[in-house]
Amino acid sequence: MEKYKTYLPFLIAKIHKNIKRSKISKFFSWEPLPPLESGCTAIMAMCSRMPYVLGANLYCLEKNQWDDLKEVLITVDAEKGALQEGFEDDILQKFPQLKITFFYYNRQQAEFTAKVNDPYIYSWLSWGTCLNHVRTKTVLIHDYDALMLSGKALEKRYRAFLESGAKMQGITWYKANGFVTEDHLATTFEAFMDVDWIRSFPPVMGYNKVAIFKGRKVDYDTYLDIQANHTPENQRTIIPMSEEEVVHPSQMITQYMRFRNSPGKVLPCFAVTMIPFFHFLSGQENAITNATQALQQGNPEQVELLSDGVIMNFSQLNTKAVDFMLKLMIQALIGLGMKPFKELIDYGTALYKVCKTPTEQIWVGDFTDVQREWIEAAKAL
Repeated sequence: MEKYKTYLPFLIAKIHKNIKRSKISKFFSWEPLPPLESGCTAIMAMCSRMPYVLGANLYCLEKNQWDDLKEVLITVDAEKGALQEGFEDDILQKFPQLKITFFYYNRQQAEFTAKVNDPYIYSWLSWGTCLNHVRTKTVLIHDYDALMLSGKALEKRYRAFLESGAKMQGITWYKANGFVTEDHLATTFEAFMDVDWIRSFPPVMGYNKVAIFKGRKVDYDTYLDIQANHTPENQRTIIPMSEEEVVHPSQMITQYMRFRNSPGKVLPCFAVTMIPFFHFLSGQENAITNATQALQQGNPEQVELLSDGVIMNFSQLNTKAVDFMLKLMIQALIGLGMKPFKELIDYGTALYKVCKTPTEQIWVGDFTDVQREWIEAAKAL
């Protein structure tokens, strides 16, 4: 139940976290905002080392835009100039309806985050930067690796958020690091949040914190401390989203960055298999075919899956993981109304062969009837 079983690791973690909190507390403060308007702004933390995930995300978000979604603010986790020349302009031209604005870290922020390489600092700082430029009363914390599929799900949740009077609405209760669902703390994933509420606390209060909560040694994730200790329970809500409404391959960015930092090392690798699919949705038509060819070249421990020089080791990949990731890809394609195509079948088959799946188990999985129809139609091509 508890994150830390004994007090020694708890105290060490607490000291370590407090040192980080002290350093990042100087990174930025809340800037004055003009009177906020009704409506919602989507805020995103962009990983500059994975730029071609963004197009897939925005492609899906644009299909789910509703009248009250006024604009999209994106903070890139690096200094301006980190993205390829022309990338930002290309995104703005492709998605004019989303009214996108890019922001970047300053030199101090970029150097410190690159050195510490803490994903929680990246997200906290990027969301906070967006919150210093927002013009609406509500924000949607929109995850970088999320694909929205249902045209009305976000709008319905937004309406419910306004009607509830809540300060934060997630899609599930947080259950990790010493917390249980009964604590009623909303996760940040695709969460709606009241801007005045979150900005009424010093920015650093939103970052992770090690402490005692209800007698338990816990590690507060982003915004959990504010919810748990400074917000009435009736102002924290959730409205779940189904697989038909959103696809989210957890750990995709984390796993990629680990391979980038340690090429070819034996590491968890299941989620990175989704990246070529994201690149494909972003407009790189040959991304899936190129990934298939990379997998077929022989050594599963030395695969350049994305043609970007990052060597991945797929020795830990297994059939169950491949089944699940392919299920996510096909669900996304169905949700987006995209016709079957054989390149995805070839890619899936290559993944199965890499993890030595017996022939009789290839493309079996626990696919739904609709997903199986898509698979069979694609195989027929």
